[in-house]
Amino acid sequence: MNKDQLAHGLNALVARGDEFDWPPPAHVFRAMCLHVPGLPPIDQAWTEALIGKYSHEAVRVAAEATSTFDLRSAKHSDKALRQRFERNYAIVQRRAQNAQPLGGKIAQGIEHDSGMKAQLARSHQEARDLVTAQNIPTDGKAARELLLAKLGIRRPA
Repeated sequence: MNKDQLAHGLNALVARGDEFDWPPPAHVFRAMCLHVPGLPPIDQAWTEALIGKYSHEAVRVAAEATSTFDLRSAKHSDKALRQRFERNYAIVQRRAQNAQPLGGKIAQGIEHDSGMKAQLARSHQEARDLVTAQNIPTDGKAARELLLAKLGIRRPA
């Protein structure tokens, strides 16, 4: 925490001193220090990002980093896009809390590929189809007999 954040927290403490016992709990004082006036909570910021009307510059920056194109066509229940937006919004919030410029590049995180299971299932099905099409036996004993026959090896039964 820097001295500006500490000063902000002390000013908020003076303004809201009647709301809690003295001294306030550490987590309450920390939240007061890191609070940025006008910054909407995540649910409101998500709704604003989907609509395209922003109450704070931080919401606009996070929306642009997420992709305003994707946000315009998204639904409120789009889980993957919301997770991406929440990550970007948290980064921009931290910039605002530290009195840094809000803009600037946000490194992209590694996303989970939710289609991986379906892709894996398709490739397994393709492999099974190839085995069937080529008349390859699927049990070990039959496969051994076929291999020995192709190699011309005769074993007593």
